[in-house]
Amino acid sequence: MVGSTTQLILAWFYGLGPGGADAHYLDRWRQRARPYAPLVARRRNYVLIADKGFDGKQARPTDFIRPRRGQHPIRRADRQLRADLTDMAALDGFMGQRWKAETVFSVIKRLMGDTIASRLPLHQRREVALKGIVYNLHRHLLSFLVPLCNRATEVDFQVFL
Repeated sequence: MVGSTTQLILAWFYGLGPGGADAHYLDRWRQRARPYAPLVARRRNYVLIADKGFDGKQARPTDFIRPRRGQHPIRRADRQLRADLTDMAALDGFMGQRWKAETVFSVIKRLMGDTIASRLPLHQRREVALKGIVYNLHRHLLSFLVPLCNRATEVDFQVFL
């Protein structure tokens, strides 16, 4: 799970391979997202954005998950509501958030390699978690050092004038 404003890794969990329907992960994602969501009127306020693979019984009408459209029209009211909601969000540019998560994956692969050296499943999970922690430290350091470097170059430029 990647934060949309900070691009930090907020949560992760281990799953085996690509599944036919990833909808059974939705409740686990909601549980992992709860601590990071801001409080609004004593409720945790967050938006779940996912692709068609997460369309299933656990999808709520307020989730931004495009329903699967086969050759038949959508008949259920909750799925039609979700289809209208995601269509409006796509027009507003809200649905194009997946690139942020893909950017995080790309940075991790570029900085730390795209392979996992561990052989035991326990160590593989730990290695992935450690890569996530190192990535978050990298993001924090960049967010702290870039303004300092910009300020330093401005001062150096003024000195040379």
